[in-house]
Order: sequence, then structure tokens, then C-alpha cells
Amino acid sequence: MDDFRPATTAEHLLWLLAQHGVEHLFLNPGTDSAPLQEAAATLEKAGVTIPGIVTCSFESVALAAAHGYWQVTRRPQCVFVHVDVGTQNLGAMMHNALRDRAGVIVIAGKTPYGEEPDAPGGRSTPIHWLQDVPDQAGTVRAYAKWVTEITRPQMLARAIGRAVQVAAGGLPGPAYLMVSRDVLMDPPAREPGRTTGYAVPRPPAADAETVRWIAERLVAAERPLLITAKTGRRPDGFRAVTRLADLAGVRVVDLAESGCVNISTSHPMNVLSAADARRAVEEADLILVADADVPWIPKVTRPRDDATIVHIDADPLKTDMPLWTFPVDLAVTADGATALDQIAVRLEELGLTPADDRPGLAADASSGAGAPPPSAAPRPAGGHITVEEVFTALNEVLVPQDLVVEEAVTSAGALHETLHRTLPGTMYGAGTPGLGWGLAGAVGVRMASPGSRVVTVVGDGSFMFGVPTAALCLAAEANAPIMAVVVNNNGYRASRLPVFELFPEGLSAARGDAEGTRFAAPPDFAAVARACHAHGETVTALAELVPALRRGLQSVESGRSAVIDVRVLPD
Repeated sequence: MDDFRPATTAEHLLWLLAQHGVEHLFLNPGTDSAPLQEAAATLEKAGVTIPGIVTCSFESVALAAAHGYWQVTRRPQCVFVHVDVGTQNLGAMMHNALRDRAGVIVIAGKTPYGEEPDAPGGRSTPIHWLQDVPDQAGTVRAYAKWVTEITRPQMLARAIGRAVQVAAGGLPGPAYLMVSRDVLMDPPAREPGRTTGYAVPRPPAADAETVRWIAERLVAAERPLLITAKTGRRPDGFRAVTRLADLAGVRVVDLAESGCVNISTSHPMNVLSAADARRAVEEADLILVADADVPWIPKVTRPRDDATIVHIDADPLKTDMPLWTFPVDLAVTADGATALDQIAVRLEELGLTPADDRPGLAADASSGAGAPPPSAAPRPAGGHITVEEVFTALNEVLVPQDLVVEEAVTSAGALHETLHRTLPGTMYGAGTPGLGWGLAGAVGVRMASPGSRVVTVVGDGSFMFGVPTAALCLAAEANAPIMAVVVNNNGYRASRLPVFELFPEGLSAARGDAEGTRFAAPPDFAAVARACHAHGETVTALAELVPALRRGLQSVESGRSAVIDVRVLPD
């Protein structure tokens, strides 16, 4: 610690986080965070480096932002929440962090242990008894990768080092720590503890024999197909997918829920439309599945019986999904980007070059894969804006370097088919079930990408799930302005469509509506934005869409967030 000598365990904790590369502490304060708040002020005055404290007015927003930051940097950030109730307010964002393998550290307060009048940090208000629950960690145990309580100052250095290591290593995921304020107020351990030696494992590679086996079958395949969701999360993954498509004539299904760019939307082997993707699965004689939890929907499409299926994933068994039973002929425990690059290297050793003609390649490239989407259908009566027109307008105002964060829900397919994304690292999204990620996730992406323009596309339901007042407040607090484009179809379409699917002849389908899925008196989202000191506009006419988007981007460039509420065609 050089000349720095912490006076409390709280000061030691902040110093340790910084030493392990944690740049931000997303703080939702409570009665248990007081020692950390005082420690931050003390250390700042002393010139000691600690994580930047980011004030968050709601816990789920804090975790979504930390998750977004992870997606860009692959560096775990820290969230501090208030005991059990703050933990509960993390809600679905814990599920998202688990499923998206997001390395984040959550530190929750714990009810103080001391009751004596002279116990530093001891119980001093009725809430300290009311929030004393039998199993606080049980709230998140099924979703946290690792759980522990810091019960004494002497274990702090090991606990923080381990938390960062576990969150970022192997299959990344949330680490959940608990610490009471009386422990935070204790004198620190006499020794600072080591801050090195917590190595994060390198991404696993495939063995040479497996690589050779796959490469030989790629050469022999007539209609090879690669299905991926998240290989492109790293730029080297984008390059590996593109390299394989170029060398082996592999068609690529870049799954719409991926939340990243796995291959350029302009690449001729990118199978853009959902209908073409279904046909590609049914026609392929060799299918590589890389970093994709759900490669296809068996109810909708299936591979042919004689297809060879190779599954590449850091966890190909998917043991946290009890009924994951997709057919697999070869399961490879490896990082997708690493393994695909190994296969590409082997193909080059076999003499393949991007110029080689492959059986079926010409047909694949001319069948619409990677081509611009077909001309838009005639505009609907009544002048409603379609979701496709929203994304076409975004194509007009965005540049390739702009960053897009997607939580478009039932509009995600149209976004995937219409929005141009040609550069790696220019699309983000959780791709997980917990709605409400898109706003604060975009703030985290913006914090990790200084100077970039960040646009998040959300549905009206997910906009409200995202606690917009808290998310816009966070954007202002963190000096990380974003533009939110709300695809507003006035309701929960994602909850309406299953009713129509299960009861196609039912009364709901006949009425074109379903109970509980329409908003009778929705908020004025533009007014919500203005109340949060952001730019807000409502767009109902197509002619006003591009100008409104440009004004929103200008607001972001000036340092102020923007919300563009686009009223689109109802079902």
C-alpha cells in the first residue's frame, strides 16, 4: 500500500477494488453503506485511487449498467446494494447477468451483528432487526456464480481477489458478496493482502485432433452452416466467423437475440431473414453451433436426419438448463472465437483460400443471403409507421461506428433483418428474458465507450420495465448520454402473441387482442424524458421520423440524453 494506511476495513475494500482493476462502483446507498461513503470521501481527499462512485437511484439500473460495461470491456465492475431488499431489487437483471455470462461483482450490506451501545456500526434502528432474514443470499443463489460473506477484516483481500477472479474467469457470471457495516468499520487487517496471483483462465481451445476432424468435414460438406449468437462479442470472434465464411463458404445464421455483430450484415454468406435461416437449418449437411444457447426452435424447424452437428461452447452440456437436449454429434468444450479461428487456420493449411470455389457457394451467395432486404411492402392505411421503417430511418442517421443497444423484443427480428451493422463491437444486448435492461445497459456501454454515440432500441413495455427515471438519472450522473428509440406499439405484444398461438380459433385471436396486453393510459414517454432533463419527442408521422432522430443525436452530442417515442403500427 506504499504510504497509504487504511483506517477502516471500508477504506481497505475500496482500495482493493481499484487494485483489481474495478473502475466503477455503482452505489445505491442505505444504512449499511455509510462506512463506504465516508471511506470514499476520506480516500479522495488523501489522493488514493479508488473506483469512481456512480450514484444509482434504483438497483436493477445499477446492475444493468455494470453488465453493459462488461460487454464492452470484459472487466468486472462493482454494484453495492442495501441488504436483502436491495438484493431483491436487482431482480431480473441477475438472471440476465447469469444467462449472458456477465462478469459483475455485487456487494450487499448485511444486518449489523453488534447490539451493545459502544459497538461501532452496531444496530441502531428498528430496520436492523426487520431486515435480518434467515438466508439473504438465497434470493440470488440460483443466479450468482459464487456467494460468500465477509465476516472479518482478515479475509477481505482474499474475498475481493476471488470475487474478481470468479466473475471474469471460466464461464463469467455474477459474484455476490455480503458484508455488515460493523465489519466495514472494524480496523483493517494488519497486512494488506496480495492483489496479484488471481489469474483468470485463458479462453479454452479445441484439441488438434478435433480441429482436424471438423476442418476435414467442412471441406467435404456441400451445404455447411454456422449458427452463432455471441461469438462476435469479441472482435477476434467477428474476424473468426468472417474468416470461416470466406474460406469454407459457410453460411452464417447470426441469431437475432445475439446482442452483437457476429458477421457484417453486408457479407454475402450472412443469412439475414428468419425464413432463410429456417431453410438453411433444414438443408445443411454440416452444422456448427458456436456460443448459441438456442440454435433453432424444434417446433418451427429441425436439421435433416443425416446432418452432422458440432456444438462448440465453453459449457456444451448446458447443465444449468435442465432440458437442453438439442442433438449433437460432437461436443467441443472451447471458446467459440478461439475454436473457429483454429479451424480456419487448419483450412488454410489444407490449401483453402477465400477465392476458392466451394460446392453450393454460388447458389448460397445468390439466394438472398447477405443481400439487402426486399423492398418494403405498400404502406398500411392510416399512415402508421412500421417497425421496418423505424430501422430504415436509423440506417439513414447512424454511421458504422455508432453503437446500438437492442432490447426490441418482438421487433428484434425486423431490426436484425433491416439494420445495417458492418463493424465488430457495434451492437450490444443482453439477449436474455429479463426485460428492462436496454436503457441502463446502454448507459454502461456509453460509460465504457467515451466519445461514442450510443442508441438503444427498446419496446414501450421494456422502456417502462427499465425504470426510465432512474436510468436517465444515471446517464446524467455518469455523464453518459444516450438516445433511446422507443418502438411503441402500445402494449405487451410479446405477451399477446402466445395467446394467439395457443388459441388460433379463440376469442382473443378473433378480436385481435388479449387481456392484460394493452395500455389504457400509457405515460407520455417524451414528457418523462423532459422531466429527467433529457430531450424528448413523440413521432407519429413517417416524414418526421428522420428529423426527430437527428435532433435526438444532436442532443446526445451536446451531452444530454434523448428519448424518441415512435408510435408504430399496432398488430
